[in-house]
Amino acid sequence: MKRSQALAMSVLLLLSGSAVAASAAEGSAARSSAHHRSPAAEWCAKKGGKPQVQVPYYTKTGTQIVRLGGEREMCVFTADDGSKLTVAADTLAATKPTLAALAYVHKPADPGGHPGNPSIGYCKALNGTAMYGPKATDGGGWAKKGETSPEKVVPGCMFGDGSVIDAWGLKYHSGGVIRGADLTKKFRADLP
Repeated sequence: MKRSQALAMSVLLLLSGSAVAASAAEGSAARSSAHHRSPAAEWCAKKGGKPQVQVPYYTKTGTQIVRLGGEREMCVFTADDGSKLTVAADTLAATKPTLAALAYVHKPADPGGHPGNPSIGYCKALNGTAMYGPKATDGGGWAKKGETSPEKVVPGCMFGDGSVIDAWGLKYHSGGVIRGADLTKKFRADLP
């Protein structure tokens, strides 16, 4: 083999080795960024929850769901009995008290008398909202991207500070029932 051919072959091998190394590095970087979690998601996982990006849905008459814009990192807790509780990851990990955390921990009494969904009525009594329209049949909530079942959409009670917690989890907890997990000691903030 001539010297020029040997040199060309060496350059070709060097370049192909660089391409393989670059491809491996890109794959490693993609895996690394896929496993990169926000500090709120890290707190969620540390407290036993499962971080999950969810999107809001509007439920039309309870049988059809329509995806709305936006997304939020949620923290889902699942109990041994299969019950779940969803809280916004940034609500759980907030370093200052949030209205959702305070409502959960202090369990204000439910005044009752709510027409329709009692969890939404309780949320409203606490000055939060889980409504997606003006009629009692208008509903909605949060679920994984691509969800098609209205039963998997969790109504989230959102407060004026932007904090969000599962409306049913909040309602049940006010009556002493734990769904998913007891969040009382899982919030990062010191709650008064």
